[in-house]
Amino acid sequence: MQISATVIAAQQAAREAQTKFQTVHFTPAAAFAAAMEKEGFAPLTLPKPAAPAAGPAPEASPAARPGSLLDIKI
Repeated sequence: MQISATVIAAQQAAREAQTKFQTVHFTPAAAFAAAMEKEGFAPLTLPKPAAPAAGPAPEASPAARPGSLLDIKI
């Protein structure tokens, strides 16, 4: 039972440390982004890539394929 209580306490301490770390390291970035937007700065919009051009249509004729007219008999 004592090991279980120790594990639970360690998990709680890890959760608290993770919350503190995220508050210290990630909140300023969000505040900075909000301040920049307030000043009129906005993220750059990236241009959308053009749709790929359609390649040549595949040939439907079986005779046009290499080797299709060969008749090999052994």
